[in-house]
Amino acid sequence: MPNPSGSHPHAHRDFVGSAIGIAVFLGGIGLLVFVFRLAFDMFSVPTSTSLDLHKGKPLDLTAAGTSLTAIILRIFLLLIMGLVGSWIANRGITLYTHSRGIKVRIEDH
Repeated sequence: MPNPSGSHPHAHRDFVGSAIGIAVFLGGIGLLVFVFRLAFDMFSVPTSTSLDLHKGKPLDLTAAGTSLTAIILRIFLLLIMGLVGSWIANRGITLYTHSRGIKVRIEDH
């Protein structure tokens, strides 16, 4: 009969697997912190600087378009890096729970 923690009383607990799961989880969290820092730095720059716009200078549509394309590419890459970081953190949680003999069941509603 399972105990309240969800594991069986005689379940094998793998301490090395738990340590690896925690390390992978912390690595994923570290990647997420890195991505949030990059995003904060990117969005802290004024738009006029990002698009290379200067007062009193005529608008160069080619340069502004190139800068805008670069900004959109950076946002897309930040999104991908955030997803990868969250997947890695999720994998670490899964490794940890499985090594501890905890069965997690997610039900779709």
